[in-house]
Amino acid sequence: MQKAESEGDYTPNKKEIEEKKDKGLSVGFFQLFRFATWKDTLMMVVGGLCSLVHGAASPLMLLVYGTMTNTFVSYDLELQELADPNKTCTNNTVTWINGSIVELADNSTVYCGVDMEAEMTTFAYYFVGIGIAVMLVSYFQIALWVTAAARQIQTIRKTFFRKVMCMEIGWFDCNSVGELNTRISDDINKINNAIADQVSIFIERISTFIFGFLVGFLGGWKLTLVVIAASPLIGLAAGLMAMAVAKLTGRELLAYAKAGAVADEVLSSIRTVVAFGGEQKEVERYDNNLVVAQNWGVKKGTIIGLFQGYLWCIIFLCYALAFWYGSKLVIDTKELSPGGLIQVFFGVLMAAMNLGQASPCLEAFASGRAAAKSIFDTIDREPEINCFSEDGHKLEKVKGDIEFHSVTFNYPSRPEIKTLDDLNLLVKAGETTAFVGPSGSGKSTVIQLIQRFYNPEEGMVTLDGHDIRGLNIQWLRSLIGIVEQEPVLFATTIAENIRFGRPGVSMEDIVKATKEANAYNFIMDLPQKFETLVGEGGGQMSGGQKQRIAIARALVRNPRILLLDMATSALDNESEAVVQEALDKIVEDEGEEHIESAPVARILRYNRSEWPYMLLGSIGAGINGAVNPIYAILFSQILGGYAFGMSGELLTRKLRKLGFQAMLRQEVGWFDDPMNSPGALTTRLATDASMVQGVSYSERVI
Repeated sequence: MQKAESEGDYTPNKKEIEEKKDKGLSVGFFQLFRFATWKDTLMMVVGGLCSLVHGAASPLMLLVYGTMTNTFVSYDLELQELADPNKTCTNNTVTWINGSIVELADNSTVYCGVDMEAEMTTFAYYFVGIGIAVMLVSYFQIALWVTAAARQIQTIRKTFFRKVMCMEIGWFDCNSVGELNTRISDDINKINNAIADQVSIFIERISTFIFGFLVGFLGGWKLTLVVIAASPLIGLAAGLMAMAVAKLTGRELLAYAKAGAVADEVLSSIRTVVAFGGEQKEVERYDNNLVVAQNWGVKKGTIIGLFQGYLWCIIFLCYALAFWYGSKLVIDTKELSPGGLIQVFFGVLMAAMNLGQASPCLEAFASGRAAAKSIFDTIDREPEINCFSEDGHKLEKVKGDIEFHSVTFNYPSRPEIKTLDDLNLLVKAGETTAFVGPSGSGKSTVIQLIQRFYNPEEGMVTLDGHDIRGLNIQWLRSLIGIVEQEPVLFATTIAENIRFGRPGVSMEDIVKATKEANAYNFIMDLPQKFETLVGEGGGQMSGGQKQRIAIARALVRNPRILLLDMATSALDNESEAVVQEALDKIVEDEGEEHIESAPVARILRYNRSEWPYMLLGSIGAGINGAVNPIYAILFSQILGGYAFGMSGELLTRKLRKLGFQAMLRQEVGWFDDPMNSPGALTTRLATDASMVQGVSYSERVI
């Protein structure tokens, strides 16, 4: 076994995430279902059929309603005619007492003998049957789609995380970990919204739209054709709105991802932030990204409000046309019966309204497609160095000679700067080789190339004369033990941290490794010994203790190649001497926490400073709610959409900022709780505020 030791550390600067171009900001709608299994597909098909039946129920009910209306009209005419004592009912026809048939002005006869109680009982049975059927199909409609979506989202999360784990290190240099955390939470939630119950609701709306017009054609095709002429205007508006929402949602998500990256960076280094009093500065930096996201969100809300107002304007113009032309067909030409007019009018009205009410579903689809773009791009990307790959051969016998042959290298995040230029180096097995030089001279880069974190731009690195690019990556890294200048510990016990070095290792081997690393004594002095939790990032351990645990983790692997990147820099002279002697000798020989939901009053209290927008939004929503019975102000959707969009974005920004500010005000020990890890906190910032946004956003307008 050989040992290489370097001095100093170099971490390349992460490249700023470039603004994505407008082109290709979303995926196709059916691509959202690419991870559906045959079981998921079956559930979605059955759920879709239930949605079709549910949507058809209301228009088909109009057939019953139209017949019932004609029955009421016939019964009323009968009562009016029989009020004359000179008239009577004979063989279901109104006649005079002398036996002659009563004729109206248009030479038609009057039907009589209606058994109103029996007729109404029959109609009641029809309505009860329709109600029970709707209750059943609506349950399965939502349950099946939500279940299928949950299964697909689980697969997407797992696939995305697995693909991230097999990416080469250079990819992480160019992609913020905080941004990835936001994407795996907030963006995937938007995909879930797009493929869950919103799809079934959309199918239901379209089904009502289609069957509504079918019922209209059955009752009176002339009136239906006149009203349907305006449908292209509605479809065009819905399509334009979906395109605009997808574009703006992509930009909004990018801004929130940047904010999530800032939060993850700050929370991961909370002790440094607190030590230098940088809490307020970091809050402002976080808020600057929220402002950008807020601006895009407000623009999106404004566009949604404008298009919804336009849709309802067209719909109510259709109502006016239907009333005007329908009255002529009933009174002048008598081509429609009163029941037929009701059937046609409400059928077309119901169809138009449901087409307009389908627009919020298009918003969810557009948001989901935009969110899926970055997720699926990551899943589809083939890593340059795949740590899960089974390709490459394994040497039967490893001596340990490492050689650099004219290696030239630059980091992916800084391609214009050469870190290594035509490096030739030979490290023989059994030797201790040290790399010494100023910071940034490439010492850590050499160690990373040996581990094949990166591939050199030119030249090659060989192990016993074999190019490491041709070796199996997992096998190669199993030969290497690494101790970095800044050791990384995971938020679990000391024993588990050491066991990460070699899964399945026995406790005896762990104890042996800690003794060799001079860590055994301080571990046994701890109350829980090897079961002691080290905290997030090893925050509950001192620097020297973390270093010795990391050394023990490397030693437990029994590595053929041991890489030390300033591994003893955090130890005192005595401990360093003991550990160095041990190293030289080696060369020779799950809970969940329940969080109570915040009351709506508290959420609105945080939003009270935006009361002008809330007031305008409430006025818009009130008018919108009253518009059907009074056919009043047509542009309430514009007012409500803009005001609530502005209010929702301001609330989201405020909650994110206040939440982040509250986190930074906590004592440092608060971050040692596993429930308050940086990942959990950034996820909370990314998702909770977005979920609360629904209280003051489009849901209150629709």
